[in-house]
Order: sequence, then structure tokens, then C-alpha cells
Amino acid sequence: MKEVYPGIFCIKQKGWFGIIKPSVNIYIITGKDGLVYDAGYGANTDIKKFKEQYNEINKICKDRGVENRIDRILLSHAHVDHFSGLKGLRDKCGFKVIVTDEMKHIISSSKNYRSSYERSDSDNTKSIFSSVLRKLKLIFREIEFYIYSLFWGISYTEYPDIIIDSDTEIMINDEAWQIFCSPGHSNEHIVLYNKDKGILFSGDNVLKSINVWLGPPKSDIDEYNDSLKKMMDLPNLKIIFPAHGNPVDKPYERLKEIIEWRMKRTEDVYEIIKKSSPKKHSVKDIIKILYPNDRRIKKIFAEGWIELTLHKLERENKILREGDRFFCD
Repeated sequence: MKEVYPGIFCIKQKGWFGIIKPSVNIYIITGKDGLVYDAGYGANTDIKKFKEQYNEINKICKDRGVENRIDRILLSHAHVDHFSGLKGLRDKCGFKVIVTDEMKHIISSSKNYRSSYERSDSDNTKSIFSSVLRKLKLIFREIEFYIYSLFWGISYTEYPDIIIDSDTEIMINDEAWQIFCSPGHSNEHIVLYNKDKGILFSGDNVLKSINVWLGPPKSDIDEYNDSLKKMMDLPNLKIIFPAHGNPVDKPYERLKEIIEWRMKRTEDVYEIIKKSSPKKHSVKDIIKILYPNDRRIKKIFAEGWIELTLHKLERENKILREGDRFFCD
């Protein structure tokens, strides 16, 4: 637990083995009418550690003679590493759960969560091999989700307390904070901004030292770029508090860096397709070219943004598609 700004604390839920359970940040805005931003993991140990550190924060406020009353928790987006703790934190700390209408549907049950991220199977072949392969993939996904459920303590919140618009204003300690929709990492993503303080809680859309994961079906490259540009236009932006990692203390520089990097990566993919025409490339072909000597885990993470980039270029009529392969005319 660390005070990252006067009166604002970050409780970092530490993970294991990076990708299996990455560390995640939960922010506590203390005061007479404070707020918790994001809920983290929902395993019993995670909820217990949060309660212990939250009690420490209350003690710090009491020692300072500062009134601290918090009864609300706001969700940034409906990914399990951020909403799984909602139920436990509501039960243990009495927080009212604040979400948008779209988040409400996704976090209400395992069925709704998984169906919202379900991708259509493009393989329509009738062969026995294809049928067996699809069944094996399904079994693997079930095993994978079961493992994540154990590590992350995935739980659902069927009846959130407060439903808000994705573009609205919320009062925290008699100060107006702006909530606005910032699709990209996921299409229901929101961020929290205070102009006077120059603070932005970015969720997963802006991280300090690594690039955000992007991938279908709920990410979009163009929407992500628009969200970044919208953040660039925010006046008096001094610091960004992300959902993972350390604060971004040079926000405009970091936002500009991400925008330029995404533009470069789009051009990289386009150049591969254009220069090798009429050869047709799959996503995996492009990964091999862009990441020839990188670890497998990096290549797996790259699949999402490469697929999104190919769809973007196809929409712009810069490339054509034949099945799962792309080429220039």
C-alpha cells in the first residue's frame, strides 16, 4: 500500500508468474465522501489483504485528523482482474458498486461474461479433423478458464447498486470528477478525470512501461487511438494512475509515444503485406516476421493487435482478405 498523491492511496494486489496473475492496482480516494476505483481480484486472500491495508489507510487518516468515509466503488471496465473483487469488497467493506449498464450485463454471471467475449468460429469445414480440433480447443478453454478462476477468485455481481452513463460527472469530496467513455482495450472502458488536480485514472488504456493488450472481439484500433487523442486534449493533465504498474508522471509524452507506436505498428503490418504481394499472409505469418526471435508468450500477446490492425487495413481498403489470409491487389 502506498500514498501516490496526497489523500490518494494505491493498494497493489501482487500476482504470481506475471501472465498467470499480473499485479493489479486498486485506488482509494480518501475523504468525507471518497471513492474506490476498481476492485481487483476476488480470491479470499486478496479480499483479506485489501481489508487489512484499507484499515491501515483509515488509521493514517485518523492520525492526521482527516475524516474518511467511503461507501462507493467504481469499475473501470469489465475484465475479471478488475471486477472479481466487487462482491467481496461490497460484503466486507459495505461499498456500493457503481458500473455502466453495459458493465452490469457482463459482470452479472459467468455465462454473460464469457458470451460477451465469445468469438465466432470462422472454420466452417465439415471434416472429422476440424470437428475434433474445435472440441479440443473448447476443452482447452474450459481448463484455462478454470485455472484462472482458481488463481483470480473470479466472482460475479448480479445486482450492482448504482448504474451510471459512460459519460457523466461524479462528485467526490465535494469536487466534480469527469467520467468518460474510453474504448480501446475494451469497448465498455471508462476513465476518471479531475481537471483541477490534473489526475486521470486510466484503467488499462494507458500503462507506463508496456503496451496495452488489444485484441478481438471487444478491442478496436481506431477507437483506441481516438481515446488516446481525447486524453491528450485534457487540460492540466499532470499524472496518470494506471490499473497496472507505476504512475505515469509525464502523461502527454507517454500518450504521444503510444499514439506514434500504434501508427508505426500499423505501417509495419501494411508494409509486410504490400511488399510481399501477391503472397498472402496469415496472422501467424506476420508474427514470425515481426517477432522472429522473441519468446512465445510475447507472440501470443501480439496476435490480438495484429489481427485488429489487419481488420483496420481491410476496412480502409488497403488490403484484401481471402479466408484467414491477407494480401494487396
